[in-house]
This record gives sequence, structure tokens and C-alpha cells, in this order.
Amino acid sequence: MGFKKGIKLLCVVFSVMLVVSSTFIAEAASKDSLLAEKNKIENEIKASQNKINNLKAEKSKQTEYLNALQEKIELLQDKLDNLEGQRDKLQNEIDAIQKKIEKTEAEIEESQRNIDRKKAEFKEVYDVYCQRLRAMYISGNVSTLEMFLETGMDMPAMLTRAEMVKQVSSQDKSTLDELMVKMQEIEAERQLLSQKKLELSEDKEALDKQKAELQSSIDEIAASKKELDNEAAEANALIRSLDSKTTGIMELIETDRKKIQQLENEIYNANSSVKPSGDYTPGTGQLGYPTSWRHISAGFPRYPSGGYHGGVDFDCPTGTSVHASDSGYVTAAGWNSTGFGNWVMINHGNGLITIYGHNSRVVVRTGQSVSKGDLIAYSGATGNVTGPHVHFEVRLGDGRTKVNPMNYLR
Repeated sequence: MGFKKGIKLLCVVFSVMLVVSSTFIAEAASKDSLLAEKNKIENEIKASQNKINNLKAEKSKQTEYLNALQEKIELLQDKLDNLEGQRDKLQNEIDAIQKKIEKTEAEIEESQRNIDRKKAEFKEVYDVYCQRLRAMYISGNVSTLEMFLETGMDMPAMLTRAEMVKQVSSQDKSTLDELMVKMQEIEAERQLLSQKKLELSEDKEALDKQKAELQSSIDEIAASKKELDNEAAEANALIRSLDSKTTGIMELIETDRKKIQQLENEIYNANSSVKPSGDYTPGTGQLGYPTSWRHISAGFPRYPSGGYHGGVDFDCPTGTSVHASDSGYVTAAGWNSTGFGNWVMINHGNGLITIYGHNSRVVVRTGQSVSKGDLIAYSGATGNVTGPHVHFEVRLGDGRTKVNPMNYLR
């Protein structure tokens, strides 16, 4: 039974090895696609850098230069996403190998305990057998014929003596068979132990390789993030220096995509969780201008420079009154750390939402019902901006879909 158990254990181990190997092959394929995507992005970054180098010499083309910078920033952000994806997959592979190493080490310890136990069992049987041999040697080596002759013609004694010889012979054979089985079990456990030690050595080598690759990925992420920050700093400095009559007041470039996603999550959560503190009147869908200043410094969905813009900017001095574009209830009011500064968000019902950003002061509270034209804030330049204005957005549904505000303003 011990030998069969050893064989079954070997089969289970090899089955686990096949499953783990299949998992590693799938991970490798996924890594290859990420590497291919990374190479593509890096080629696009090089092309964008060449464009920057050409435009840098022509000071009169500052807007084109800014566009090229923004394009490269987007690509660098894509590269960071790709590298972070590779880093996460490498970490998952390292964790899987580490777990496999721990499992193998536990199995090695169990195999060693099995070997020690079987050796003890072998020694016990072997010692008993040696004692029997020693006793037979001391009593003398009497042949079966001599034992029969010694009984004379006493048939009962002869049969008794014959039965004793048969039993002794049978017991010796059984003991030898048991010793052989235990030797085979010990050898099987030794082979399993050797296989697991080899497997452990290979896994540790693979772990070291993956850790080195992970560190390389982390270093590349740090270098890419530094390059991204430098390009964003240059782009923001250029935004500040450009003539506002040509480019309009602009939001500065935010390079942290997690922060950008955090803003989108805040908008979604506020509109799905905040309820009006009392009765409110849904809007009509025909929006009024949020300020009496109608000059648009940046429209939807692009700045004059070409960068993406999710709303409409009304250029006005700090302290200008900001009004609710339609009736509804306030779902966000106060400071926003992800770019809008002091902001107000109003749910008008019927799947229509408006956002008012960069105010100097907010005069409404979350949950408050408002009517069209009510004072909700005073304009300013808080948050991620270059100058005072009202940033106005219109969103649909749960707040994730941005649309052109000019299609709703009356």
C-alpha cells in the first residue's frame, strides 16, 4: 500500500506542475501583447518628440508646439499605463512563484518526514530479523532431515516438528518481503524528494529573474513619470505665457490619471447617492447662461490650441455672480481637490446635470433645491487653472457622458 501511495503522490505532483505550466504560458502571452503595445507607444513618442524638436526652432508656432507637447503627454500617459500593467502582471507572477516555492518547501519537509519514518520502520523490522538470524546461528544450523530423524518413528512429534519448520520459514519470507517493500518506499520518497529539490531550485531561479525584471519595470516607470512631469511643466508654463486673447483661459494639464478618474468617480457617486433635502422642481432642459458674461474663452470639446476641453469657459473677472442654469437640486458644493477648485454640481432631473467650476466662493449646500437663475457661487480661479473664469459643463445620465453645453443654452 505504501508503494502505491508514493506513485499516486507522484501523479498528483506532475498534474499540478502541468496546470501551473499552462498558467505561466497564458501569462507569457499576455505579457507579449503588453510589450508589443509598449513598443508601438514608444515609436509614437519618438515621432512626437521629432515634431517637438522641429517646432521648437520656430518660436512663432507656439500653439503648434503646445499641441505637440500635449500629444506627447498623452502618449507618455499611455506608456505609463502600459508599464504599470506589466508591473502588475510581473508582481502577480512573482506572487504565484513564491506560493509555489512555499508549497514545494512544505512538500519537501513532508517527504523528508516520510523518509525518516520509513527508515525507522525498516530498522525496526530489520533488527527483529537480525535477532532471528542471530538466534538461529547460536542454536546451530540443523537441517530439516536431522529434525525428522531426531523424532524417530513418533509420527505426532514428526508432524509437530515439520509444522514448526514451515512456520519459521514462512515468517522469515514474510519479514524479507516487508523489508523489500519498505526499501522500495524509501527509494520512491527519495526520488520524489530529489525531484522537488530540483523543482525548488528552478523556481527560485525563475523568481530571481522575475524580480530583476520587475525592478527594471519600476525603474522605467520612474523615468517615464519624470519625463511626463517635465513635459507637463513645460506645457503649463507655455499655457501661462500665451496670449489669452488667442488661446483663452485654460485648465492646466493634469498628468495623474488616477486623480482624473477620482474626479469622475466623485461626480458619479454624488449623482447616484445625494438626494434632495426637500421637494424640488425638475428642470425643463432649456438651460440659461451661468453668468451674464457671454464671452467664451474656450469651447467644447477643444481649446483653441487643440487640447481636449470638456466644457465651455466664460471669461469673467473674479467675483462675478454664477447662477443655476435650471431648477434642480445640488449634488456637490464646496472644495474639489481634483481640479475644479470650488465647484457646484446640480442635478436637474430627467438625466441632465450641470457643473460650475473654479469659483472663488460657493453659496449653496449639498441637497439644496434651486430654481433657474438662483445665485449659487461667485466666479474665481481656484483649482487647476491659469486665470478667473466660469468653467461650465453639461453631462447626461449618471454624469459620465459630457456633451456640448451650447446645444442646451438658450
